[in-house]
Amino acid sequence: MNKGPLHGKTVVDLTTALAGPYATLLLSGLGARVIKVENPVRGGDSSRNNSPYISAEGLSAQRTSPEDMSVSMMLRGRGKESMTLNLKHPESRAVLMDVIRDADILVENYSAGVTKRLGIDYASVRTVNERLVYTSISGFGAGSDSGDRKAMDTIVQALSGIMTTAGEPDDPPVRFGLPVGDLVAPLSAVIGTLGAVLHAERTGEGQHVDVSMLGALTSLVACEPFDALESVGFPLRTGAYVPGSRPSARSKPSTGGSPSVRPPISSPRACSGRSAAPTSSSPRTSEPGTPA
Repeated sequence: MNKGPLHGKTVVDLTTALAGPYATLLLSGLGARVIKVENPVRGGDSSRNNSPYISAEGLSAQRTSPEDMSVSMMLRGRGKESMTLNLKHPESRAVLMDVIRDADILVENYSAGVTKRLGIDYASVRTVNERLVYTSISGFGAGSDSGDRKAMDTIVQALSGIMTTAGEPDDPPVRFGLPVGDLVAPLSAVIGTLGAVLHAERTGEGQHVDVSMLGALTSLVACEPFDALESVGFPLRTGAYVPGSRPSARSKPSTGGSPSVRPPISSPRACSGRSAAPTSSSPRTSEPGTPA
């Protein structure tokens, strides 16, 4: 049985909510042993209080008994071991340091300044384990001057500019249905973590992997030349149509029957000199929004 490329590696999971737990879930899927540390004072991972809940009677929107489990927590917490520590107590921090001493990776997504106040920032834990890969996931970066600003997914989507790419041409900024900031940042974190693990194996030295949700989403926006597309006539928002791709979208004909393939919104410059008349060997197409 294939145990995964990270078999034999231990991850200390100090994360909560979605971005951090998703990163450690992926590391677990790659074969790592993940030890999730939760705060008993706050009831553990905040995902434990996310609706819906599952019980012996089935799903419910509200928790009806202490045994009911959050579906979100079941999804993000699977494949992990768990322990509780109140890290405000010196005895608990000493226990954590013992766990870190033999670990390979630590992942945290605390708010800015919390790890330093608790004495578990990278500089502190490096004194007990120089080869540890310390991965931080935050809204604006561990070294940013964001202060007490909270980085909710919708805020990060807006700041990154990714909202300007969703929806129809005349729409206002549109939030993506999925919490893409919370999902893309952990992907970048896992990539960086794997690279740092290879570095540690070669050199014996760990690294601090610092990933921000804002940076992760901004990198996606930067992958498409939106300024160049706009300069040659493409709108920033194209709905279901993909500029420059054929075929690109489907629409349901008003007369019933099967959906037809539509051409994308095209640049006036790109279409100049071309005949719009269909040939006998090509399927009939029409402008967006008109019956096929």
